[in-house]
Amino acid sequence: MFLLMRNVTGSPVEDSDFFDRPRELARLQRNLSNGANLLLTAPRRVGKTSLALRLCELERHAGRCAVFLNVEGCHDELAFGEKLVDALSESGLHPEPLGRLALAFRRARQALRGLKVGAAGVDMEMASSDETDSTLGRAVESIFRKIEGGDHSILLAIDEMPELLLALAKDEQGADRVARLLHWLRALRQTYRRNVRWIFLGSIGLDSFLDDRHLRKAINDLTTIDLPALSKDEANEFLSRLGESNGLPLSAEMRTLILERVGWPLPHHLQIVFHALVDSGATEANAATIDAAFAHLLLPGNLSQFDTWRHRLEEQFGQSDATAAKDILRHLCQYADGRTRSQILNGLMSTRQSTDPATIEEQLARLLLMLQRDGYLLESGGIYAFRSFLLREYWHRREVR
Repeated sequence: MFLLMRNVTGSPVEDSDFFDRPRELARLQRNLSNGANLLLTAPRRVGKTSLALRLCELERHAGRCAVFLNVEGCHDELAFGEKLVDALSESGLHPEPLGRLALAFRRARQALRGLKVGAAGVDMEMASSDETDSTLGRAVESIFRKIEGGDHSILLAIDEMPELLLALAKDEQGADRVARLLHWLRALRQTYRRNVRWIFLGSIGLDSFLDDRHLRKAINDLTTIDLPALSKDEANEFLSRLGESNGLPLSAEMRTLILERVGWPLPHHLQIVFHALVDSGATEANAATIDAAFAHLLLPGNLSQFDTWRHRLEEQFGQSDATAAKDILRHLCQYADGRTRSQILNGLMSTRQSTDPATIEEQLARLLLMLQRDGYLLESGGIYAFRSFLLREYWHRREVR
């Protein structure tokens, strides 16, 4: 039976809108069944959130508990604890103690009366065997003890964890608070291993964030799973199904043309190209209407849908690194065939004549690695270029023209 796929351009997708990725799902399920906790890494817009939602759905269909929580809007440990408790409550496990714990978090929030949590944060230390649940963190731990001693397992999928850590890192005593929260979570994973599984994901690489702050040890128990973009065959099928579902069929020739123009077949990019095709008034897909769709997509008024790629640099890096990263991308967007590291270095040095060349070279090496991890760039044979033709064109129009 043919399932209709809507042209969804913003939110994560579920049900029939989700383009099935059986190989990736099977890999996640295999690792979870072998007792692993996971770190799902991929650049933004690859489809991590949609994949995690489908994984949770499959777990529930198999009779296991699975909950998904997005912590992007959390700015302190208390908000994270509230989200975690709410998600655990959705599982239906241990409703009475979870109800009491949710009330305790609400009272703690009310006691602050709109004030910030403060430099010390919320005590998220693990309890020793002879201690009572005297803090909110230890009260959360008591729920995990009940789950561990019960007959039901649970999967916790936590989205946008790096966003929370970035918010904490910018606050008072942020570095210490980030470290304490991460080590508390690691202790939970290490202590309650039989019935609790975790998967972490986010649009800013958690591994990059921690490497930059020398906190890799806090996640060294997680098994890293990389989520690639769609393969050529998958992208072809994706476009075929999208066209048939929305009354604008795409021939094999037109699908090939779209993929050549996109360059890096992210599900989101394929969706926005198709949306632009429809939005530009096309009643059929041919070379002319596809050209018009790309032109429509890159009109000044439509460029804002790519702006998160710029904003992430400012959120993720300090001022010096953010400026240098944008300078690297501004340089590269002018060269469709890419540039060597030495050519990029020369470009950076021409705007930083008073800076020590060795310092610039060290910064460039570090940023090139992180820009590759986060999906901006691709290195092949010593040549660095934009991974996405769409993103390169956006950057050129936004930063150069």
